[in-house]
Amino acid sequence: MSTLSAHFTLPLPDHWTPEQALVVYELLNDLAETIWNRYEIPLIELLTCELEQDNTSQLDLFDFNDPIPF
Repeated sequence: MSTLSAHFTLPLPDHWTPEQALVVYELLNDLAETIWNRYEIPLIELLTCELEQDNTSQLDLFDFNDPIPF
């Protein structure tokens, strides 16, 4: 899964008041919630596929046929 920060950094204004920053934060949270509510099932399917692809390389690290040393 790629993230926004993996592509570029987003500069934020230094002159926002805490109230302005809170409004932007709440707007983005509301946007994320609205997107999730609209696309929940496709997003879960997409995330599941990406997680399964990431986990397949980890399975090679363990040999489950090793004898238990105790």
